[in-house]
Formats: sequence, C-alpha cells, structure tokens
Amino acid sequence: MNKQYKGTGFFDTHILKLLKDYKDIKEPIPVNFRELVPNIVHMDRHTHFIHSYPAKLLQQIPYFFLNNTVFSEENDIVLDPFCGTGTVLLESSLANRNAIGIDINPLASLIAKTKTSGIDISKLTKELEKIQDLMKIYKSSKKQFYIPTISNLEHWYSRQNMRRLSKLKDIINKITHPEVKEFYLVIFSLCCKKFSYSDPRISVPVKINKDKFPEGHSLREAAIKNLKFIDKNKVFEFFTEQAKRNIFRLTDYQNSSMINSSKVTVYNSDIKHLATKKIKTKSVQLVLTSPPYVSAQKYIRASSLSLQWLELNKTTIPELDKQSIGREHFPAKEYKQLHLIGIKRIDEILTKIYKRNKLRAYITYKYLIEMQESFKHYHEVLKHNGYFIMVIGNNTIAGYEFMTHKYLIKIAKKIGFSVELILIDDIKSRGLMTKRNKTASIISREYIVIFKKV
Repeated sequence: MNKQYKGTGFFDTHILKLLKDYKDIKEPIPVNFRELVPNIVHMDRHTHFIHSYPAKLLQQIPYFFLNNTVFSEENDIVLDPFCGTGTVLLESSLANRNAIGIDINPLASLIAKTKTSGIDISKLTKELEKIQDLMKIYKSSKKQFYIPTISNLEHWYSRQNMRRLSKLKDIINKITHPEVKEFYLVIFSLCCKKFSYSDPRISVPVKINKDKFPEGHSLREAAIKNLKFIDKNKVFEFFTEQAKRNIFRLTDYQNSSMINSSKVTVYNSDIKHLATKKIKTKSVQLVLTSPPYVSAQKYIRASSLSLQWLELNKTTIPELDKQSIGREHFPAKEYKQLHLIGIKRIDEILTKIYKRNKLRAYITYKYLIEMQESFKHYHEVLKHNGYFIMVIGNNTIAGYEFMTHKYLIKIAKKIGFSVELILIDDIKSRGLMTKRNKTASIISREYIVIFKKV
C-alpha cells in the first residue's frame, strides 16, 4: 500500500476481495491488521491514550472497517455496545460517522465521552490556570478535606498522597462547567492509579511487591523506581503535566475529526436495557464491537480505585460487577443444576464443563444467554442489510477448548444474521491478557466475524 490510503473508500477493493475469497473457501482468512493499516505508526494518536484501560481494541481494526463504503458510509450510525473507553467511537468520528457507545462501566463511559468531546479548548486551558492557582493555596493548607469511602484506603495510599488527592478532588469539584469538569475528572483518575501502590503491570489492583523478584531483576528495579516516584508525592505536578498533554491530544483530535458534522453519543448503561429505548429500530448501519470474553477481564475491579475516588458508581463495586457480562461470581444455588440454551453443539460443551466444574458451566451459560440477548438488540436496531462486526477470542474453560466465536456464530445465525466473512489476527497486537484462574488459559488469537442482517 502507498500513502494514498487516507480517506473513506480506500479499503473497498481489499474488503471486497476478502468477502469473495471467504465465499469461495468458507474458511477463516488470516490477516495482520498492522500490515493492513500501515499508516498508523504511532499508537499515541489523537486521544487514544488519554487514559489507560485493560483490553483496548487495536486502533487499526476499527480504522480498517470504517474507512470504506462496503460496511458503512459517511454520516451513517455506528454502534459499539461494549465501547470501553471509545476506540471505535473515536475512529468513527474521524471517519465522519455518527457514533453511539454504550458501556456498563461509569469510568469507561466518562473516558469515552471525554475522548470524543468537542468542548472549546480555551475553556480547558483557562480552567487549568485556575486549578494551578488553587493548587498553590491548597498545597500548604492544613485543612482536612473529604475523602470518599475507599476499600482498604491505607493499603493503597500513603497518608501524604491521600491528602494531596483529597485536595485535588476538592479543587475539581469547584468546576461548574459539566464537560470541563468531566475532562479534569479523567485526569484525576490517572492520578488515583499512578499514586496508589497498585502494580501498574497488572490491570486489577495488586500491591507492588519488589521482593517477588531477585536482586538485579529488571522487574524488581522497575518496582523500586515506581515506589520512589509514588513516595515523592508529586500529585499536583503530575496532574498538571497530564492535563496539558491531554489538552494537546484533544486539540489534535478536534483538528483532525469532523466533529461539526458527525455526532458521538455515549451512554453509561447496559445494551440489554438501553437499545430500543434510546436507539431507534432499524437506524444503525454498523455494529462494530469487541464484546467481553467469558471470565477474561475484570473491568470493574480494574477501575475500582478510580470509581471510588470519583464516586461515579451509584451502587457498590460488587453490585456494579454483577451487571457485567462475563462475570464470575454467582451464589451456589444458581449453579447446582445444569443449564442449557437449546443449541446442540453449545449444550454439549456446557455438559462437559458441568461435569468438571459446575460454577464454570454456569458462568459460561450466563455469558452465552446474555450475549444472545445483546445480539437480539443489535438485530432490532440494525437496518436491513446492515452489518455487525465482532472481535472475539477463544479460550479454555475447565480444561476444554471453548470455541467462543463458533458458539456465538450459532447464536447469531439463529437470530437472523448471516456470516459474510471470518478473519483471524494474532492477539500479540493487543494488550489484553491477564491469567484469569487455574481453570482458564490465555487467549492466543482473535477472530473477526462479519455478520449481515438479512
């Protein structure tokens, strides 16, 4: 490919060939999205790196599927029902599509909204000047400021950093402009993680432990360096640095996108409860999403420190976690009996898992049932001949290879989708994995399944 690929429609020829090849061979086609979209060299482009989050979708994937006229055209509506921090939404806006994002995690929704904001940059800059002036006053203040209820607060934070974070939260709470406040809450969230004793290598909070590694080990040195940084108590300085960096990123996004003609809407909700209430039936041209894996990620727990500091969740962390698809915790009375969904091949694997691990069988059953519910909503909101593109990986459950993509294909077909194309990409392109438990393994490949509503 040459430098001409910028612009809607460039990938049409390549996509049409892939569709034809799949029709002929009926086998998944290996691809490498980094090679398919070589013009994305620097991953820190626009606002993609405004905030860290586990299992972010590789930018090249939505870029490839949005910059063509096969699956959607300019001004069409693109839906990501598991939008996370908004990778698909951002790329949709850059491709001049109207985007709707939904996520159950309040922190993810906040980041996605901020990442695609069209707020006047001068308002952010002026507010930062006010914040810096207040920091000078607050720095020497002996007053005790409000600290939200945070589980094991003293386990995660030094007393000095608790005080600095509480002061900073008080300053941000004084901001009256809603979008400006949201932007600075995202920056504050970065501080909540950075100045905690949670290991930055692990998405779910685990306390840094340098003694896990021998003298001279690179990970021991990294842990020592991180602890030294935390104990310097440079919360205000780090906040200012990140604010300036993200104002620059947002400026770049606004200069590069078509925010005046395209619209991005983000809902902190559940697709199963929201779809037909907020999204018109047969209004969406493309659903493009990477849904949760069975037990693969602890999105709520990974966000727990920020969620508690920002007080974003209306319920407790465990209650919020219960609303997530792919969750692991259920009362024993729910999984005593075998539950089946009525599709032979799926019921066979559920039966095998049940014989080895009743809880894992029920977790898998609930995941499939809730994904089925979600798929029904996609079918309702999609236009006739609209597309649904799913990025998903297989894994191992109770020692059995669980072919997630195949089982979800069976569910989708039953609902009324046809399979137009299946691609396979190596997951090394994506910072996804954490080891989940002794009965599950690391996901090694991703399948990209293109469905059509017929």
